[in-house]
Amino acid sequence: MADIYDRAKASAARNLAPRSKGGKGLELTLVRTTPGQYDPGTGSSTPTVENFQGSGLRESYKQSDIDGTRIKQGDFKILISPLLLDGTDTPLPKTQDKVIFDGDTYTVQDVTPWDYAGLAVGFSVQARK
Repeated sequence: MADIYDRAKASAARNLAPRSKGGKGLELTLVRTTPGQYDPGTGSSTPTVENFQGSGLRESYKQSDIDGTRIKQGDFKILISPLLLDGTDTPLPKTQDKVIFDGDTYTVQDVTPWDYAGLAVGFSVQARK
């Protein structure tokens, strides 16, 4: 089964790679901000920001999918490659992460991993400006 999983992951990564590398996608940055440790001296914490350089493809939702509550007008679906540009695995995007794609910054509203036999081979992200 690992062989089938590897092929599915490689196929998704190849298709979602940036156009400059033969794929159909564009480069993107997944930005994750996590709270830092509390510093009693300052009374606050310094957040940690991590940037992950990857690639993906943006799709519009069908008009029939936009319900105004869960999916709003202007939301996009961003299909994110399972591999970062450096060849390592893309971390699972989380709600409230940011995605910088084609010059625009989006906030992740929902994440659906593409599961193949229980293993993620890519991610579909609902993104909102």
